Amino acid sequence: MSADVQQLKNDIWRLKQKITDLEGQRKEWQEQLAQLNQLIEYGAKDEVLEIKPECESNIADLNAKLEPLYKERDAMQAKLPEAPKPAAPKFDVEKHPVLKKMVEKADAEADVPAKFDTGDIVEAQWADKQFYKAKIQTILGSKSAPKYHIKFLDYDESMTVDRESLRAIPIKRKREPEEPAVPVTSTPQVISGPVSVNPEAKKAKGEASPADTVMPRRRNIPNKKTLEKGVNNWKSWSSKGVGKKIAQKDSMFRSGTHEGSRVGFTGSGAGMTASQQRLRHNTKDDMVADLALEESLKAAQSPRKPEINKPFEARESREFREPRESREFREPRESRESREPREPREPDSYKLDRLPVSHRKRY
Repeated sequence: MSADVQQLKNDIWRLKQKITDLEGQRKEWQEQLAQLNQLIEYGAKDEVLEIKPECESNIADLNAKLEPLYKERDAMQAKLPEAPKPAAPKFDVEKHPVLKKMVEKADAEADVPAKFDTGDIVEAQWADKQFYKAKIQTILGSKSAPKYHIKFLDYDESMTVDRESLRAIPIKRKREPEEPAVPVTSTPQVISGPVSVNPEAKKAKGEASPADTVMPRRRNIPNKKTLEKGVNNWKSWSSKGVGKKIAQKDSMFRSGTHEGSRVGFTGSGAGMTASQQRLRHNTKDDMVADLALEESLKAAQSPRKPEINKPFEARESREFREPRESREFREPRESRESREPREPREPDSYKLDRLPVSHRKRY
């Protein structure tokens, strides 16, 4: 059963498509006939009168084809089963304890009249019962029954209305559909004529005074001097880089400039170009010079040595010994067995004073 119903719906859809195509053709012929009638009113030629009967006959043929299709469509739609009625709600929303409050709250918010202030853009009702955009100038009357003095934006009209004659501008939540393009019909008759130009308007446009022309407003750019300074710096830098002079090397094939020089011959007077010799830098000499400089600086900054009167103190003191590098080479000491016996000698007086009493007896 469901397959038969689906097949019937498909047949109805195909029939409707055929009817739509024929109706479109009939509409085109009707528009063409309306254009021919307009041309006849303006006094068209005999060619237009000959085309009119053809348009009327085509429209009549299309009407004859559409009438049986309309009857067939109605008969097929009558065979379709009736659509089931919507199921009744399980409970009444108005009797529900929770949903009832929500419905009452929504109704109360809808009943609250809109409040407008001075300067608001609203839609006001004119004498023709149509609403137009207007701006509220002043509010008169009491709070319970205010009166609004408005001025229409698109028209130079002002009036005083009550609250019932005002409404807020509706907010468009959906994008308005674009208007369909008007189909261009090809007419059998081509209308040609000279282009009409108003010479007075053209003359007035050419004679417009310079005072009427509005000069464009100059933009106020902050820190203009800073910007100009940056631009000038960039220009000066770029100009210095272009055409920079580089020292040119002398060519090894250049001939001499004195009177005996010749061009194109060996030995023309110019000597061979000396190639630069590549040498390795010796860092050892630099290190020796640096060490000598450091020693001279230390010697200049060291404190002056105190004078020593007694050679015993100078010999026994470790602080004033000569450095090891400056000492003369000394032969190794002889052993006691190999040494010859020495004759005792009398000690000096200053040494005896320093020796203890027990050691003085030996002398």
